[in-house]
Amino acid sequence: MIIRKAAFFLVLATIVFASDDPKDSENAKSSIRFTPKLIGSYREKVRRMFYHAYDGYLNHAFPLDELKPITCVGQDTWGSFSLSLIDALDTLLVMGNTTEFRRAVTLVLEKVRDDANVNVSVFETNIRVVGGLISAHMLAGRHKDLVKEWEGYPCDGPLLKLAVKMADRLMPAFNTDTGMPYGTVNLKYGVHKDETPITCTAGVGTFIIEFGTLSRLTGDDKYEKVALKALDALWSTRSPIGLVGNHINVQTGQWTATDSGIGAGVDSYFEYLAKGSYLFRRPSLMKQFHEHATSINKHVRKGDWFMWVSMAKGAVSLPIFQSLEAFWPGTLTMVGDVQDASRIMLQYSEIIRKYGFPPEFYNIHNEEPVDKRSAFPLRPEMVESLMYLYRATKDETWLELGAEMVDAIESSARTKCGYATINNVKEHNIEDRMESFFLAETTKYLYLLFDPDNFIHSKGDQARILTSSKNLTCILYGGGYIFNTEAHPVDPGMLDCCSIQAKREQEVGEKEVSTGDHLEQRNLTEKGGEKYYENQYGKKEELIQYEVDEKMKAEAEKKKAEEKSQQAMDKVRTFLMRAYLKDEAKQRNGESSESAKQLLDQLLKAYPNHTQELENVNKEALYLFEEQQHLNDIREIVKDIPIPDLFCNGCSYPLHEIVDSVALRVMMADIYEYHIYPNRKVKFHHGPVCWLEETPRIEDNYKNEPPSVHTDKWNSALFDSDMVVLSNFLGDDDIEEIRKFGFKYLLAPGYKDIDRRIGGQNIALKRKKAWYYEV
Repeated sequence: MIIRKAAFFLVLATIVFASDDPKDSENAKSSIRFTPKLIGSYREKVRRMFYHAYDGYLNHAFPLDELKPITCVGQDTWGSFSLSLIDALDTLLVMGNTTEFRRAVTLVLEKVRDDANVNVSVFETNIRVVGGLISAHMLAGRHKDLVKEWEGYPCDGPLLKLAVKMADRLMPAFNTDTGMPYGTVNLKYGVHKDETPITCTAGVGTFIIEFGTLSRLTGDDKYEKVALKALDALWSTRSPIGLVGNHINVQTGQWTATDSGIGAGVDSYFEYLAKGSYLFRRPSLMKQFHEHATSINKHVRKGDWFMWVSMAKGAVSLPIFQSLEAFWPGTLTMVGDVQDASRIMLQYSEIIRKYGFPPEFYNIHNEEPVDKRSAFPLRPEMVESLMYLYRATKDETWLELGAEMVDAIESSARTKCGYATINNVKEHNIEDRMESFFLAETTKYLYLLFDPDNFIHSKGDQARILTSSKNLTCILYGGGYIFNTEAHPVDPGMLDCCSIQAKREQEVGEKEVSTGDHLEQRNLTEKGGEKYYENQYGKKEELIQYEVDEKMKAEAEKKKAEEKSQQAMDKVRTFLMRAYLKDEAKQRNGESSESAKQLLDQLLKAYPNHTQELENVNKEALYLFEEQQHLNDIREIVKDIPIPDLFCNGCSYPLHEIVDSVALRVMMADIYEYHIYPNRKVKFHHGPVCWLEETPRIEDNYKNEPPSVHTDKWNSALFDSDMVVLSNFLGDDDIEEIRKFGFKYLLAPGYKDIDRRIGGQNIALKRKKAWYYEV
């Protein structure tokens, strides 16, 4: 009893003497003066760090997914995508290396396949592969010569095409009763029939950035719709106190793991609500984020730490800090809550100063890493938040913490061919793995932290105007980039350019003006041309570059001719196939017929300059004919398989439906003869079973149908005049959302003077309180 009273008075004293005096946090103030020279030296350290890891991967691991940096060999981890190379593409451009970027793009296009027979994580493939390809496509315009070779850029290109193919391979995962996706899909075959429906929260709510971007770039809204449907379904399952759990059944919507927090399994769901709201101007997503944040602060947050709690009651279940939680201050900074973000980061900084980098799990009560969870796999979340905070406040405290992490990684994680995972942050021993996010995120955020003039940080005073082959004028690279959760930046200007509304506007422009410069159609020259932009953006030098490729018109004409030629060949293929079918039908009746050969000879004689093309088309027609013949043969065999015949009238058992699979027909006969009919006491004739066997097809074990997505029809009349500027909305539901919620959720509060100098001078850490001892 005396001990408990002593503990009580100790806690009470801690609370009473907790002070908000700015002097209490003087120890957090940066003790190093970061001159431009010192900042530049750390930027160069990070650059060398990236290239040491990048070169090590290419020399020892490519085309496998990852480098094992101790043994200097490669390994496949997430699907055999050459994952580290895809993840590194945009980092090369962030660091200004357009030459290596071009070479790397060639390697990716040569090596990466979207149809491999491999099971992949839907979540990881989306954020790393789809996100990496999208970002590389968007930033490729910084390599002027490269994109001149990509017809249709910025709304088309080989990297974008590959991203679309990858996303299409993931779409069957969304074909569930709730719209929330499965966690695993086979790229070639789809979702296995026995695939578990249990998926983590982040695996449901982390698609809107990538899929929404694909919809805006391609004009196909199915991607954005499935992502939004998944978010809506997840939002509808929150608990009465506004929390979500960790794992959910995507078929039933029932939670299977009810621990709630902001770390592993949940983190990027909250991140994408905020970022998706900004990128696509959807205030409802920001409203959801703020409501979640309110519930998190009320139930999950204890002081400046975040626990794991019951999603139903808010009772603490695990007093653990996870390194993945360190994204939270960066997200808060994005939405304008800079002071609270700084307070939380100062709490986290104690771990950095103690170990050099954060462990995966840190026991808040014991103030030490959790046993067997004390690794640091070179994660980026802490650095990500440091970058956002420094950009918002310019406080050198964040530079100092970033510099400490650079030095710690360089000292402890470097190997002869890369950087290794820290196995234990207390002992700094290493293990043989370098995850791809080290190249995609950690080095990129560190570089941007120490590169204040990087184009990623543009505030709109730098941009590039590009007119595509379709005569679309785009203002690119003007800033406002939104990073996906793998640190792949998305350019909102390109989304505006390639959105459906921009395409509709272009169609109207083509009707009004058939020829002429698109800049003249927009009347920019009458506004003063370059002088207009100088006045508009305060341009002192040649900051805005004009790129109008005169060759694009000629290339467009060439493309039209090629399309016309292809249409003609398609017709030839159809005629040849019909001729082969006609010949086969006559030959079955004992007649002689060579109409296909005669048709081909006539075509070759009439078009001697197209001999090779005609021969290729003939081969394709013959192949299609043989495939059809094989299918017909299978159907004949299927007809001969006996099935049980019903005596009753009006029975609706679907046994007589036409199928093209012998195995399926035999299986159905077994099911009805031995189970359905006997159990329901239906009279039938027994017939011989399985006299012919067919090897089961692998695809019969998978579901490979994407979800059915309703496509909105465009109706520009529903736009208010002051909403026409919102050019990247896809449908009427977007306008209705703006009318319902207004813009208030998209506006972050302005920085106060105190926010700009809060690193170590104006924020007092909250002290340990009674909840530490009540858990």
